[in-house]
Amino acid sequence: MEKLELLEVNEDKAVYKYFPETETEKFGIVSVNRKTGERKIEKLFEEYGNRYAFHACNELERYISKGNFPVNGGVAWY
Repeated sequence: MEKLELLEVNEDKAVYKYFPETETEKFGIVSVNRKTGERKIEKLFEEYGNRYAFHACNELERYISKGNFPVNGGVAWY
């Protein structure tokens, strides 16, 4: 599970912080280009590898498809 926090959304991209598990201070940053779908890990949360960044990008793609960008969100998986 991870929490997401909106940093920026504009015509070109959506940018969010992601907080793996119970982290509240340390975070990573991901962005998804709204036009091309290109994903970018702006800042990797190294202790957790890239798995959490990819889950965050998947959620951003859902936000883009719905046109809804919540200030705070989350992702859970099994």
